[in-house]
Amino acid sequence: MFREIMCYKRNTILILPYVSIVQEKVWALSPFGIALDFLVEEYASSKGNYPPRKRRRKNSVYVATIEKALGIINSLIENQRLHEIGLIVVDEMHLIGEEGRGATLEACLTKIMFLKADIQIIGMSATIGNLPDICKFLDADVYTKDFRPVELVEYVKCGKEISRINWNYSEDANLLVEVRKIDYKYSESLQKIDPDMLGGLVMDIIPKGSCLVFCASKKNCENVTNLLCRLCKPELKNHKKEEKEQLIHALKDEGGELCDILKISVQYGIAYHHSGLTSDERRIIEEGFKSGVIYVICCTSTLAAGVNLPARRVILRSPYIGKDFINLSRYKQMVGRAGRAGLGEIGDSILISQPQDLPKVRELLMSPMNQAVSGMHMFEGKGLRHLLLSCISLGIANTRPQLQEVAKYTLLAVQNDRLEVNIKKLVDSVIKNLFKLGALKESCGKIKEKVDPLGNVSVKMDTSTMNDSVQESTPSKMKKVVVLSNSSKLVVSELGCAAIKGGLELSRAHLLYEDLSDAQSCLVLQGHLHLLYLVTPYETADQIKPNMQVYYEVLTRLKPNERKVAKTLGMTESVTVKMLSNNPIKNVPERVINRFYVTLMLYDLWNEMPVFQVSEKYQISRGIVQNLMTISATFATNVVNFCEELEEFWPYAYLLRGMGQRLSHCCVRELLPLMDLPAVKQGICCGYQEIVNHKHFTG
Repeated sequence: MFREIMCYKRNTILILPYVSIVQEKVWALSPFGIALDFLVEEYASSKGNYPPRKRRRKNSVYVATIEKALGIINSLIENQRLHEIGLIVVDEMHLIGEEGRGATLEACLTKIMFLKADIQIIGMSATIGNLPDICKFLDADVYTKDFRPVELVEYVKCGKEISRINWNYSEDANLLVEVRKIDYKYSESLQKIDPDMLGGLVMDIIPKGSCLVFCASKKNCENVTNLLCRLCKPELKNHKKEEKEQLIHALKDEGGELCDILKISVQYGIAYHHSGLTSDERRIIEEGFKSGVIYVICCTSTLAAGVNLPARRVILRSPYIGKDFINLSRYKQMVGRAGRAGLGEIGDSILISQPQDLPKVRELLMSPMNQAVSGMHMFEGKGLRHLLLSCISLGIANTRPQLQEVAKYTLLAVQNDRLEVNIKKLVDSVIKNLFKLGALKESCGKIKEKVDPLGNVSVKMDTSTMNDSVQESTPSKMKKVVVLSNSSKLVVSELGCAAIKGGLELSRAHLLYEDLSDAQSCLVLQGHLHLLYLVTPYETADQIKPNMQVYYEVLTRLKPNERKVAKTLGMTESVTVKMLSNNPIKNVPERVINRFYVTLMLYDLWNEMPVFQVSEKYQISRGIVQNLMTISATFATNVVNFCEELEEFWPYAYLLRGMGQRLSHCCVRELLPLMDLPAVKQGICCGYQEIVNHKHFTG
């Protein structure tokens, strides 16, 4: 990257999988940027401009998540500035085979390959089992290396036996070589609560060394944390006692309160880490681990890919993630956290297995690395639909043959035989689907029609070069039949443009269009509740199942103006009674019931109720509550962009503008300018009446 910036004077994009890693990498690169006179720009969550600001004197490294990287590429293509990029580095390249996000990464790289841009692409991964496919997709050379600066020794524990994994085995019987039997002199009572002797394995290396314990579930993380606290020696509390007290105070300051488990466990230098914690709590625990105040983190497998936390020892509590047996890629990611440079001369990992699981563990260790397989064709070609619609919008391709040519540059085309996919037929199917969804129209159409999100359209493909568009009728209903030839020019409809600008999947765009249309005649503006309903993200509403007892209590305590919103959405008193008695509700769609429940959570956050209190009120983890704020802020911005493209929704564009910024902080409007300052928190801001006072505080 440095060579590209300093010698060739071109910008680079570093694509990373998670927001936390992006933020960590920005911090790591910033000193180099200052010393070598280039800019490091963060593209994650709500940060980053499209297109990137054009710099005259300095070049930039754009550190971006997968979704943000696609936005950068699209905006540069649209503004004819793609030549400014000289290098794209993709970390964790195996994610191209991940369901959902993999198609986004594939679309990003496909556009670069199709446009034959003079851009070098470097993909990095330690867990790809089909490198030839990836190389063919990117027209790339392969460089492989198994060097580690610190030796990693891998073990499997079953009962009291610890066996070393011999990766150079010649026979199956030589895969696991027994090295010792452990005996930590457990009493009978300790043996009952810790039959796997997990406590002994951890106590071997702390407090001088650090340890990660990977658990199968979030609840298991908390249970193991409690277990280790019961097994620890009391004198462990005295090690770095002052630093631990400071860390506990920091956790309390961030959330207002601290959970009972962490109150006790941090005193022993032990903590749990999973998505149920807020991002600030996770960050403080991570910093405590890096500084040596926390010695043990009990975590889920997502930490292996989402955070750079190397340790002296890694323990896999079981070979399961949830109810599923782990695969080799996940195993390698987790044990790869052990033994990093600067933390000692050796690192080790221990996989704890029950006797009945040992055959599966052997099978796991002898299995090939998981392969990265394209997901472009999944869910009726959802990923390919995004790619083709974007290409038409950007002017990259606008005819059927051109779109088929774009599809030939995908990883899907490389793997079409093994996936049994006919690329041409799939492209035709996607084009038909885009017409039926109202996202496409022919360029010959000059009459501006009212948006019909679910138009009654039939599309036929013709291989000739003559344009032909006819309209037929049936006795009961008019049906538009579009015949597309190879020379038919395709353009994105108003609804399609709105979906693209709003960053919405087409099925979600239809739902949003329907909800906005329904609200036009009965919008309640005596408060923010109805507007918050319109910006409540659909994905979160689908994931959170309402607690009907809590739902009933919240609905019965609504103020008169708030009840108007509930009744407008169909949440009448009779519906409320049915909730309490668990009777089926037939007159209100389930998606509306679920979405309004999430809206009520968002409404409490909007009214400055702390995350901890909202979590307790609705009986869900505070991590989910905080994530709701972040996702809602992004979705609110998406809705505004969507409405700006559709003339009929111009009032919404004015009403909803600014809600995204406030949702990201959930504080009063007067504090928003302060919240955008670095290192400023809501609790600090509340003590200052004037901006000049805060200036003196920050020094």
